Amino acid sequence: MLHALLDTNALPFYEWLDVPAWVFDPQRMQTVWANAAGCAYWRADSPAELMSRDFGDASESARARLTLTVQAHARGEVLRESWTLYPKGRPITSILVSRGLRLTDGTQALLFVSERLPADIAPDTLRCVEAIAHTTVRIALHSLPGGSALMRNPAAAQAFGPLRASAGKGQRDFESMFCEPGVAARIVAQVRRGQTFSAELELQTLQGLRWHAVDVRPVLDPVSGDKAMQFNARDIGDLKAVQKALELARITADNANQAKSTFLANMSHEVRTPMNGVLGLTELALQMELGEKQRKYIALAHQSAKGLMVIINDLLDVAKIEAGQMLLAHDPFSLSQCIAEALSPLQLAASDRSLLLTWQVGTGVPDRLIGDAVRLRQVLINLVGNALKFTQAGAVRVEVAQVPAEPSAAPLAGPAEARALTLRFSVHDTGIGLSPGEIARIFEPFAQADGSITRRYGGTGLGLTIVARLVKLMGAEMQVTSTPGEGSCFSFAVPLMPG
Repeated sequence: MLHALLDTNALPFYEWLDVPAWVFDPQRMQTVWANAAGCAYWRADSPAELMSRDFGDASESARARLTLTVQAHARGEVLRESWTLYPKGRPITSILVSRGLRLTDGTQALLFVSERLPADIAPDTLRCVEAIAHTTVRIALHSLPGGSALMRNPAAAQAFGPLRASAGKGQRDFESMFCEPGVAARIVAQVRRGQTFSAELELQTLQGLRWHAVDVRPVLDPVSGDKAMQFNARDIGDLKAVQKALELARITADNANQAKSTFLANMSHEVRTPMNGVLGLTELALQMELGEKQRKYIALAHQSAKGLMVIINDLLDVAKIEAGQMLLAHDPFSLSQCIAEALSPLQLAASDRSLLLTWQVGTGVPDRLIGDAVRLRQVLINLVGNALKFTQAGAVRVEVAQVPAEPSAAPLAGPAEARALTLRFSVHDTGIGLSPGEIARIFEPFAQADGSITRRYGGTGLGLTIVARLVKLMGAEMQVTSTPGEGSCFSFAVPLMPG
């Protein structure tokens, strides 16, 4: 299609104005482009209908005049002549301004613009002019390649100064707006290649340096027909100030969080050493011959020390995860052994509360896997321990099942990814359940469903936080389904390599 041979980025001003304008290819004797007024001038229903017309039956005199016009434009001339044209057989005599325009295939075409009296300017054109006059976007037209300002709307004049009395003579009008040396030259070179330039830049305004979203594109001056640059700039100085303040606040918060994590890690290490001493000494004391009351007191001290050690380990884990210091292992392990070791210490607590604790691995799930068995076991211990804590009667059940691979994903995966399995670990309980609002809070640090939970069941509120962050490190997300009074299901689908 001939329209594809024209760089329409050069013609936006002609699209806006309600004066007939069209581009004609004298070699092919066909119209290449026309604005709405041009279509109306030629009595065409659409640009496509006008471009489909063949003017090959034009007279010899008409062809000779077109050849002379092309030659005049090749010498750099812009012509203003009277032409008599015949849209659908009806003669129209008009004053046409014409200039040469090269198509993308190198063919020399002609741009015609019909002169209109001021009283003939259509309301749509007046509305466009009014909108440009009142917009806050800074719009200007600069010569190419010189860069002198040919037009500035009021917003641009307020920011960069009014148009000079001798418009077109200020060779540094364009360059003077840019702070960074060489930017203006790079923009001009890019626009001369027919490309649009877009970037966020600091510009020199009458009010000082301000950040702008800048767009510069190649156009034609609708008055002279010469190549020009349309300059659009939107002031984003206030937005940049807000972004800078937010970035500073983020850095401050990150530094504070890092300091907190470092403090927690250091304190946890410092406290663990004496606490290990307390645990060791109380355990030795319990092996001695003691009276009933002495044994009771030392056993309570030993149990309290173990509880405190759990809190210290939780704090240390949180600190490591937040500091990015926790790395996952990729070692072979047995899935059944990992689950059994996680649940074995919890069987006694389940029996004491008359709860049934079971686990099941689905058909087809391999036992030998590659991953971090220690962290997987820690996640299961936390989830099952939490389920036992909040279940008064019934059962807690652990299930492992393979998630079917998506059919469309297999052809795109590499050799290693193609072998990976996705296993869903689910912990079901028949406990107190959770409301949607409580589910939204339980993974936050030091948070539980409500204050009464802490008073009734105890705990620091770090267990599920650690679980969620460990699961995320494994490349998965925690999912919770629950009904208050009926129970909950905590699950995650983690990718693992078969061993």
